[in-house]
Amino acid sequence: MTALASSPDTWNAMAPELVARIGTPDFAPGLAVALGSLAPFDLDCVFAYPGQDRPRLLHDGLKGISSAPVMQNYMDGTYLLDAVYTSCLRRVPTGVYRLADLAPDDFFEGEYYNSPDVHPCISMESGALAEEVVFLVPVGSRVYLAYSLMRQNASGPFSDEAFGRLITTAPLVTAMMASHWRQVGEAEERSAASPPPATEEAMELAFRTFLPTRLTPREQTIVSLVLRGHSSLSIGNLLDIAEGTVKIHRKNLYAKLGISSQTELFNLFLKHILKEGAGSSKR
Repeated sequence: MTALASSPDTWNAMAPELVARIGTPDFAPGLAVALGSLAPFDLDCVFAYPGQDRPRLLHDGLKGISSAPVMQNYMDGTYLLDAVYTSCLRRVPTGVYRLADLAPDDFFEGEYYNSPDVHPCISMESGALAEEVVFLVPVGSRVYLAYSLMRQNASGPFSDEAFGRLITTAPLVTAMMASHWRQVGEAEERSAASPPPATEEAMELAFRTFLPTRLTPREQTIVSLVLRGHSSLSIGNLLDIAEGTVKIHRKNLYAKLGISSQTELFNLFLKHILKEGAGSSKR
């Protein structure tokens, strides 16, 4: 959306109208305008992450920033590398967060975040994002909603003042989100075939199909953490092993796969998950 001058008065005037729009097609566009008056942003979107199934795009304010194939690839499997998705798996408390406070330590230097061929919210023209903030709220026991507001490089990150205004609105915004999209959670609850709520442990199963005859389970776990943006130090802390041991594991798995860089590992894994995603509607 076009950046607007910050105006809490606009938010206060629009809030009652937004409540009245819940359940109508005008709700999400109106919410975007109202939040933009508090904290101007360039792009926005709402995803639902239902259980272990693929994500669903509920609101698209991305202005066609990436191609349809890139978005399809995200739905087919690259979402597994998204720190927003991982945060939903961890079932972080309802609220609004800077992505930097949720993401692993090396996430913003990784291939997923910086590749316009993979990340659905960046492009060759605009480059990576300056910042993303996200409202997170569960709907039922299986679905998490994630409403991302993004600023492109030319706009710079959200100011502390702007983010503070979003924090103030978070209780009302997340309550409205849960009410407007409650049917998404209800549908999952009613579905006899619906998978159980996703967890980080369940997500690891997706990585265990990656070259299981060539990599040990521990190496597959390390692959998943590396590709989701964890440094060797962070991986060591998570697995309760020394940083040096992690580096040895990484060296060994690179040798087994005949590669020499994280970029090559990323490309191998992309081929794997996109091939798997093309043949199945479930994760």
